[in-house]
Parts: sequence; C-alpha cells; structure tokens
Amino acid sequence: MNQKPIEQAKDADIRNAQAALQRAAVRAREVAQQTHTALIVNKHGQTVKVR
Repeated sequence: MNQKPIEQAKDADIRNAQAALQRAAVRAREVAQQTHTALIVNKHGQTVKVR
C-alpha cells in the first residue's frame, strides 16, 4: 500500500476526492434537513440515525 498523503497523488481525481466527499456530505445534510429525513452515519464505528 502507498503511504503517501492523498494530496500527493498523481491523479487529480484522487487528489480532489476528499473535498468532493465533504461537499457531498454537506449537501446530504441540507437535503435531509429540508425533507425532514434522518441521516444514517457511522460514528466511532457504530451506525447511528441522526435527525
């Protein structure tokens, strides 16, 4: 396995993946709040429903 930080990856898609995942998480929270839907998240290794 490669031990380099992801920011040093040669592939631009891989370098930008973390930021894209964070944007997607923010948007999922926004949509869940607007639609009064719970989110299912993994916190400290446990699956939790967040309202």
